Amino acid sequence: MKTCAIDFETYYDKEVNIGDLGTYHYLRHPKCDIYMVALYSEEAGLSFVGSPAHAPWEHLRGFRMVAHNAKFDKACYDRLVELGTVPTGLGLTWECTADLVSFLGCPRSLKESVATLFGVAVDKQTRDDAKGLTYEEMQAKGMAEELARYCLHDAWWCYRIWTNHAHKWPEEERRLSRLTREMGELGVAVDVEQLRAGRQTLGGMVCEAIERIPWARLNPILSPKALRTACAAAGIDAPSSMAQDSEECVAWEEKYGADYPFVAAMRDYRKANILDKKLATMESRLHGDNEFSYSLKYFGAHTGRWSGDSGFNVQNMPRAALNGVDLRHMIVPRPGHTFVISDLGQIEQRVLSWLAGDERMMEVLETGVSVYEAHARATMGYTGTEPLKHSNPDLYRLAKARVLGLGYGAGAGVFVRIAKTMAGLDISPEDAARVVADFRRTNPLILALWAKLERAFRLKAGRGDFELPLPSGRRSVIYRNVRHAPKGLCATVQGRPMLFFGGKIAENLTSATARDVLGDILLRLDDAGYRVVMHVHDEVVVEVPNEHLDAAREEVERIMTTNPDWLQGLPLTAETFTSDHYCK
Repeated sequence: MKTCAIDFETYYDKEVNIGDLGTYHYLRHPKCDIYMVALYSEEAGLSFVGSPAHAPWEHLRGFRMVAHNAKFDKACYDRLVELGTVPTGLGLTWECTADLVSFLGCPRSLKESVATLFGVAVDKQTRDDAKGLTYEEMQAKGMAEELARYCLHDAWWCYRIWTNHAHKWPEEERRLSRLTREMGELGVAVDVEQLRAGRQTLGGMVCEAIERIPWARLNPILSPKALRTACAAAGIDAPSSMAQDSEECVAWEEKYGADYPFVAAMRDYRKANILDKKLATMESRLHGDNEFSYSLKYFGAHTGRWSGDSGFNVQNMPRAALNGVDLRHMIVPRPGHTFVISDLGQIEQRVLSWLAGDERMMEVLETGVSVYEAHARATMGYTGTEPLKHSNPDLYRLAKARVLGLGYGAGAGVFVRIAKTMAGLDISPEDAARVVADFRRTNPLILALWAKLERAFRLKAGRGDFELPLPSGRRSVIYRNVRHAPKGLCATVQGRPMLFFGGKIAENLTSATARDVLGDILLRLDDAGYRVVMHVHDEVVVEVPNEHLDAAREEVERIMTTNPDWLQGLPLTAETFTSDHYCK
């Protein structure tokens, strides 16, 4: 199959862009214009840049098209087909070099990936200069010729990346890249009535909260200065950040919310506002029969895990309802279909013990107990005949905190917070230190794994890259430029410097292995003809015609709990159920 690199240029400005509108609505906005395309193929002797209406599309019949953001460039092509600008039926296939470089452990952007792989600086200033300018305005300013060179240059580098590095990208991973794009394009149906009712409820919450915030009429609601003044007057400390993902802010609200009305009001305002923004994004991107397309990044993390993208993160939707408003329940199957939802049970915790070679844990897990009870039986002395969760809830919660918090090297200080957030336990620093010491004493195989990984990593310090081999045979997790830093061992992953130690590397190895389990499942579900409309961490959401529901539920669970060939000896479990809406 011959390959051609492709790159489209489109109008964009502060309001008209993918981040705010989503790809579907951006390309259909009245101001959006797909005014230029570059095509480059040495195999076909092709080097073209100009109007899409004049491009030699017929020469590309049956080609593999590669783009450094295939989701966007294919969407541009599809939109031009829809408009009648380009011909249909060319039989093109699409691959993404941004996904390829992410697989190779490089930053996703073309500029940074070219710098990493080829040591060449790519100038993106021309694209930045085009912001807010129509093609006619660029012609009038004498910018069109430079933009054409820039566009063709990007296609040339995309072609270089593919021809030089595609052989390192296994077909299974290419399939996962394609499935990720197709899944987001297909999207999910949305219960619009529930969504709009939810927004009304949240709007009322916001207004009511504002009435209880003393400075609301004189200052911005989230004014740090006004908040500090109110806290000083009340004799309490103020959070240093009001960011929506600030753990400090959440802890501050929990600490003072019951006793100080303005703190409770701030909490209600923030929660309602954050959720309403998510619903507003969803509502603004609806199309067709109330369908919502979303974006998911293949290899969003350097371990291979997927991550959210383009302003709506399906990997991080709120679990709990807020005043009856439940975002997850608004995601529904299309008419005539039902969701089969299946979630791998405690997969990362199981994988860690398997990687450490803990046969005792594997034997206990084979009996069907949870990983938390297995841990208590294997390392905490529990020998009862009754399920631990019922016979000794406190010990169960402690086992859960140990499993979730201590497998990757956390110390006593961190464990205090983990025990509270993950298991609801209030533990003193002294008790936390004793728990950490006991975990490390009774789990020597996990500590040996940390030590082994750190020794191998340390040997690479100052000597280049470290490649962490994976049980699946997938190309290793790559840590570039391992080096000593003032605070410890450092390496660059996907363009970002990070500190690493044995427990952190073990966490990466565990996450990457669990990801490969899910990847294998996704491919087998696709082979069996099932349509996965969404997957969230280790959970899949399959949309199934109602007439095949019972058989589908059984087969989905069988696929979820069938080990890949390379993962023998680890008992997999999955919770599988059917639903007329998405829920956890």
